[in-house]
Amino acid sequence: MPYIGDKITGKKDAYTYLVESIRKFPTQPELSQMFTDAGFSRVKYRNLSNGIVCLHSGWKL
Repeated sequence: MPYIGDKITGKKDAYTYLVESIRKFPTQPELSQMFTDAGFSRVKYRNLSNGIVCLHSGWKL
């Protein structure tokens, strides 16, 4: 991805950052656990668009 981004836009660093941020982002269960650890209840997640997008939700009253 960084190589293609560099050739198209000349901004390799932006695409390197994008790949790294995706790689480091927590998995769906890990993010749900982070919500729970932060005091949220009824934590759940739902995949949309065949998993391209994931919607996390939780309650904190």
